Amino acid sequence: MSALFSIIADCWREGHKVALKIFRFLVPILIAVKILEESGLIPYLAMPMRPVMDLLGLPAELSLAWLPCVFVSIYSGLAVLITLAPQLPDLTVAQMTIFGLMVLIAHGLIIEVRIAGQCGVAMPFQFALRLLSAIVAGALLHALLDGFGLLQGKAAILLAAEPTTSWSGWFLEFLESLAEIYVIVCAVMLLHKGLTHFRISEWIGRALGPVLRLLGISPKAVNIVIIGFTLGILYGSGLLIKETQEGALSKRDALCSISLLGLSHSLIEDTLLLMLVGGSLWGLLAFRVIFTVIVGAAINFWYPALEPFAFPRKKEAE
Repeated sequence: MSALFSIIADCWREGHKVALKIFRFLVPILIAVKILEESGLIPYLAMPMRPVMDLLGLPAELSLAWLPCVFVSIYSGLAVLITLAPQLPDLTVAQMTIFGLMVLIAHGLIIEVRIAGQCGVAMPFQFALRLLSAIVAGALLHALLDGFGLLQGKAAILLAAEPTTSWSGWFLEFLESLAEIYVIVCAVMLLHKGLTHFRISEWIGRALGPVLRLLGISPKAVNIVIIGFTLGILYGSGLLIKETQEGALSKRDALCSISLLGLSHSLIEDTLLLMLVGGSLWGLLAFRVIFTVIVGAAINFWYPALEPFAFPRKKEAE
């Protein structure tokens, strides 16, 4: 029993540190969103993204929640979504699945693209790959769901806030939103411990291994990619950076591995987060994995043509 309490305490301490780091940039963002809401500027700020969001079947205002995910983190985008939710029209499960898919493919790019750079891959290439893949995947999923009339019911956004007219009411909801994010972060840390302890990540890895080898990833890199798929890009990239810098992996391995990790990582924890805002499991997980495999196969097939763009020039590398 004491061991269980010790694990929970460790997860709380780790989650507490992560949450505080997130709040440092999250609080100013949420205050700015409230000021924009009061000023009536949100529709105008969302206008530049309207053509893209129309292509995806999403309201333009939802881009204000996606962009913080792209440049900062999933948690920051979810917090903005909570603040924006009362101002948005009723969203369907299909729309929140498309939004969630885009978030899962393109989030935290400032940090994660730097990780790709440490693996010897060109950062602009990875940034473009992640951003364009998110838009293309979202458009394809929108065409599929809209074409067959799937998931058209109202989304159950569990983290949504209620509309308020006073600053005092908003402040209370602001604190509630921060508390929700805090609990979610700590819960994700606990879930991560559980996945490791019960070897669930290992079982998933065994299932994915043959597919990864078919994508041209050598046995040396398979385990690294599996770790990233199940535990997160930070865990997988640590080993990937070490192996590439030591010359144990080829340039093809480095590109295919970091590209796959960018498009699909933390398959369990991140998927559950986006389900909390109304996304469908099959769209967030199954469609994402299928899309990743197709893109990974394309990168492997066209590797000779992509190589000049996928790696920095010698002067840039120096």
